[in-house]
Amino acid sequence: MSRYFFRITNGKPHDDEVGEELRDERAAWLAAKRLTRDIEDTLEPNAHWKVEVRDADGPIYSISIAGRKLR
Repeated sequence: MSRYFFRITNGKPHDDEVGEELRDERAAWLAAKRLTRDIEDTLEPNAHWKVEVRDADGPIYSISIAGRKLR
């Protein structure tokens, strides 16, 4: 098992200092997708969110979510 950290950015970054022990990168990806479900409840027009998954060696995955008002 490895420790994965989740950085959430919405204007300014929030760094996960503790991380989460997960079995592999696939499990970290699934955890990041669950985080995006929480974000979608708060997403407003013209907002941009990013979830980044990291391990001890650096970034592994990045998910970006943006809302735009078109008119």
